[in-house]
Amino acid sequence: MKIKYAHVGLGNFSLQRLKINLDHEVFEPVAYIDLNLEKKKGIINLINEKNFFTSITEAKKNIDFDVCIIHASADVHCDLIIESLENNLHTFCVKPIACDIEEFKKIIKVKILKPNLLLVQGQNNQWNEAFFKMKAIIKDEILFGEFLNGHCLMWGMQDLSALKKNPDIDKDGMFFHSMGCHQLSQLVSCLGLPKYVTSISQRNFIYDTGYKNIRTSYGNCLLEYHDGSVFSYVGNRGGHGNPFGFASRWSGNWIFHGTKSDLIRNGGRITVHSKGKIIRDLFLKDLDDGLYEDDKQQLNEFGLNIKNKTSDMQKNSLETWLLMESCNISSRENQKVDLNKIKEEVNLNKIIK
Repeated sequence: MKIKYAHVGLGNFSLQRLKINLDHEVFEPVAYIDLNLEKKKGIINLINEKNFFTSITEAKKNIDFDVCIIHASADVHCDLIIESLENNLHTFCVKPIACDIEEFKKIIKVKILKPNLLLVQGQNNQWNEAFFKMKAIIKDEILFGEFLNGHCLMWGMQDLSALKKNPDIDKDGMFFHSMGCHQLSQLVSCLGLPKYVTSISQRNFIYDTGYKNIRTSYGNCLLEYHDGSVFSYVGNRGGHGNPFGFASRWSGNWIFHGTKSDLIRNGGRITVHSKGKIIRDLFLKDLDDGLYEDDKQQLNEFGLNIKNKTSDMQKNSLETWLLMESCNISSRENQKVDLNKIKEEVNLNKIIK
């Protein structure tokens, strides 16, 4: 039996994802929510017209469902997540689940009271074959050994001038919420949370690519782990092209140095080097061009976590948000950030041990 859910947000991006879910093997949309019900015209021919509502609470009073999937604008994510949890619903929300640390505290305060509900931030770039193989090799003590250091490069072009301007787009450090999160989520899944992070973001005047003093175009950070290993990150969405491919720019280009071998990933190609030789050379499925298959796989995993009453996905996504925001804080305050202190400040230790 499919899991019934309410689909929140009926904007263009949300409708693209809804059309995927209309025939999803795990989830079935039964209620559709948006403050502006005029937006329902975009899908009125696909679904039951009677099931449109202006709030999660209203929908829950009229329709039976157990899950809420949120695809609204970032500035309302916090309120929608809290409303969803208070209605005793497992909650999936596209990134970022909160725009700042105060919003995150409000969410965690409610989540602590709902220990049996899952709260997940959507990150659809870690469910493809290439990522799973990269993670498996890094975890392989015989093949890879212990992680020593590494680097990720994200390089691409995204025309922000064509998008609706978000309230936080000019805020220092927001690169790590809006772009860096795609790679940081994969890093958290592979290595866990670092102990410290030091980051910067840059202002840019690149008129040729549509950027006009948007501070979120570039970001760099250095992550220090508890065992002394380090990882560096360089992100850029203000480039003049997508040299690694449209979809693979979201994946990132990776180098991991271990005690027994080195791993290099460029899109779907993974090579493992040891003692001067290539011992693995793999060509695997990377991100789908439209990310549709990746969204499906992500929701499959969410459904499994619900049915099996496991919280692996929740742990990874909440820790990813913590790293995203720690990078933002470091960039704004120009200082090294201790993630354990931030974790304690937001009471995340009461959810994730």
